[in-house]
Order: sequence, then structure tokens, then C-alpha cells
Amino acid sequence: MKRINPVYLAATPPKHNLHEVPVTSSDGEPLPPPPKSSVNAYELAFGTVCGICAGVFVKKGAKALAFVLGGVFVLLQYFGSLNLVRVDWARMSARFENLFYTTDATGAKRAPSVGSLVRWIVNFLTADFQQRASFIAGFALGIRVG
Repeated sequence: MKRINPVYLAATPPKHNLHEVPVTSSDGEPLPPPPKSSVNAYELAFGTVCGICAGVFVKKGAKALAFVLGGVFVLLQYFGSLNLVRVDWARMSARFENLFYTTDATGAKRAPSVGSLVRWIVNFLTADFQQRASFIAGFALGIRVG
């Protein structure tokens, strides 16, 4: 078997390490070192893990709830077609609006939006939780992964 020699693209290795080069200002004076980060790696990891777990839980729970409510709707429609059950869908719609719609200052009713639902869930889950930013990032990842 013939041995292949490696090919090197640079003729000489670099003479300095980029982390050892002093940073200077435009007038040539060295800049002070950057301030220490206030981000705690433990808090970042804890908030992110909590967010991922909550995101997966919310997504799986929403799927299970949609499955159950969809099954109830299909069964009600089927029983209605057999004249076993009579459902007043207008009254059900009015009850839904009373539960989930909001009324603004002018008295107009506004339907819930995806943004308002997400805002409510995030505010509920992060109440009295210090690692809010890392939790939200983890929550979004958990929704995506779950």
C-alpha cells in the first residue's frame, strides 16, 4: 500500500496566538481587559434545561388536548348525524367567546391570538423565576424539539 504524504497549505506556522495579541486603541494605547461576565453558567444551564422540559411538556400536552377535543367533536358530529344528540353550536360559540375573548376600553371584543397565548404562558411559567432569558430560549427549543 502506497503512503500518501499530507499537504500543508501554510508554509510556516503563525508567529503569534490571537489570544495573546494585545488590543490597542486607535492611538496605540492598550485597552483595559473586558469586564467579567455577570452570566452564571450554572444559572444559564438550569434555566435552559427547565425551559426545554417545559416546552416539550407544553407541546405534548397541547397535542394530547387537541387529540381529545378533536375526538369529542367527531363523536358529537357522529352522534348528531344519528339523531342521538343535538348540539347547539351557536350556544357553544357564545360560551367560548365569554371564556376566551377580551373586551377592550371601547367595548369591542377581541379574539385571542397566538401571541397573546404565548405571552400568557411565558409570564405564567417565569413568574418568580430568576433565569427568565435562558428559560425562554430553552422553552422555544423545547417547543421545537418536542
